[in-house]
Amino acid sequence: MTKANNTLKKTRVKKASVKTKIALLNYGISKQHERDVIKQNSLMKPEYVGYFDELKTNLIILTEMDNGYEGFAQLIKRVMKRFDVAKFKEKFPKLYEEFLVDMETTEIKVKYEKIGGANA
Repeated sequence: MTKANNTLKKTRVKKASVKTKIALLNYGISKQHERDVIKQNSLMKPEYVGYFDELKTNLIILTEMDNGYEGFAQLIKRVMKRFDVAKFKEKFPKLYEEFLVDMETTEIKVKYEKIGGANA
């Protein structure tokens, strides 16, 4: 057996159960939905900020809507400072490198598409 075939056997994908496959597909669909909602909210936000600007207020009371809900919406604007990493890296590259630390992340990437069936 060649070295390439030997390596291939060691890295062969193990077969997952249908339950596991469905769980991972649902995770992928959920993550895509989350990204879609975040995108939609970012596109709608300027319009909603405009409501506060039109009324020249930072608080809108949410009552008398005849939908079973009440509450308030508040526009909160903050001025904050943040560390400009790019500028620091440009001015002090050696110091920047000195303070870099290794970081480990875990990601599950799911790619899917709808195939066949009545709802395809």
